[in-house]
Amino acid sequence: MRILFLFQTFSFKRSTIYLDLIEEMRDRGHAVTVIAGTTDRDLPGGLHEEDGVEVIYLKLADQFGAGRVKKGLIQLYMAPLMNQLIRKNLWKRKFDIIAYPTPPVTLAPVVKKCREHYRCITYLMLKDIFPQNAVDIGFMSKNGPAFGYFKKLERMLYENSSKIGCMSEGNTEYLKKKEPWIKPEIIELFPNTVRVKEIPADATPEDKGAGLKFMFGGNMGKPQGIDFLLEGIKRAGETEELKDIRFDFVGDGSESGRIEEFIQKNSLKNVTYTKGMEREQYEELLKNCDIGIISLSEKFTIPNYPSRILSYMQLAKPVLAVTDVNTDMKDLILQKADCGWWAPSGNMDEFIKILKKIVSEKDTMKPKGMNGRHYLEEYFDVKRSAEIFEKNWWG
Repeated sequence: MRILFLFQTFSFKRSTIYLDLIEEMRDRGHAVTVIAGTTDRDLPGGLHEEDGVEVIYLKLADQFGAGRVKKGLIQLYMAPLMNQLIRKNLWKRKFDIIAYPTPPVTLAPVVKKCREHYRCITYLMLKDIFPQNAVDIGFMSKNGPAFGYFKKLERMLYENSSKIGCMSEGNTEYLKKKEPWIKPEIIELFPNTVRVKEIPADATPEDKGAGLKFMFGGNMGKPQGIDFLLEGIKRAGETEELKDIRFDFVGDGSESGRIEEFIQKNSLKNVTYTKGMEREQYEELLKNCDIGIISLSEKFTIPNYPSRILSYMQLAKPVLAVTDVNTDMKDLILQKADCGWWAPSGNMDEFIKILKKIVSEKDTMKPKGMNGRHYLEEYFDVKRSAEIFEKNWWG
């Protein structure tokens, strides 16, 4: 199979679900080509090979810390530039599958042109349902011109995707309900997956009494509902039964300044924040925590399914999910995998109640963590994603 991946950003230096997928497709003997944006000026330009994969990088301005307007302009700039690079380097090639995730929807014109030219399978790995998710958290008005523009791009992307892979059953049902014009047979389950590794010997949680350590790692932005999580941590520090609990925040994002300011203003002793960290250091910290946190804004109407849960499952860590009521991740955690606890974001009493429950059930941490690990091995192994691509290729 000859497969072309289109990414907003990608790097062989960062461990992600997409790197695992690309390496799995490569290891299965498929010819893999990647076109992706990057802000790393040291990376080579033009078509070249990295780790057995053909790569073309689009050199982009750094979006970190940029305002919404600048980010939007950078993303809009990607489509014509990517089309130019495809025409220059790959126009005479043949591909069997072209695969791409959302975000962004701004690559819709690229997908349209590729489908018309290559006449192959175009596979959308649907990770964000945009622009509705931006409306949910107040980044965009549903009555504004930006929403109308991005909605047209979203429709163009769906119209030119011969298959749409959704992260969960909740995602598939949401898409069918909100976009009934899409043929239901092209929508299928395409879960987030990783390359399953052995569990390090020092990664399993131990009985530490009430002194549990929670870790929240990754992007620190508006979608993560940081404000509520911080208020909850503050309340936990004021609660006698929870005074020995500790929280580690590790990551970066638009809410970084708010996190630092909140901790300092309230003189919080039960939380530490590390702004940015090398992957190896992050994984070492994660190994030494007891419970991983998933957090989402209470405002979401879309059943989001954060991939960061996979890193917790990989290390057999139980999970505390604090999310909106619409995501079906709570069903995964409480029923399908039985790998942790769930509390509704925005409900402080329930959040504190669940923390107390975790402390009282600390003897269940290890079995819950192993439940998550077993579920990962069965359902979230990257081999499953590769097999879905191969099934579509074989027809």
